[in-house]
Amino acid sequence: MAKRNQNTFFKRQKEIKRRQDAQEKMARRQGKKKQDEQEGEEMQLVAPADAEPVGPTTEPAGPAE
Repeated sequence: MAKRNQNTFFKRQKEIKRRQDAQEKMARRQGKKKQDEQEGEEMQLVAPADAEPVGPTTEPAGPAE
């Protein structure tokens, strides 16, 4: 069996590294997108419950005697 060229080995290693980097980058992007969506949903659910009512109150302004 013939011995492979050393340049072929390095070329294959670069190709593998490039593919792994691309997969990691895609995973980060997808994770960030999911995280943003989850935070958006939490903000919508939490904000109205934490918000204080704005406007006139139903309590009488003067003494209740």
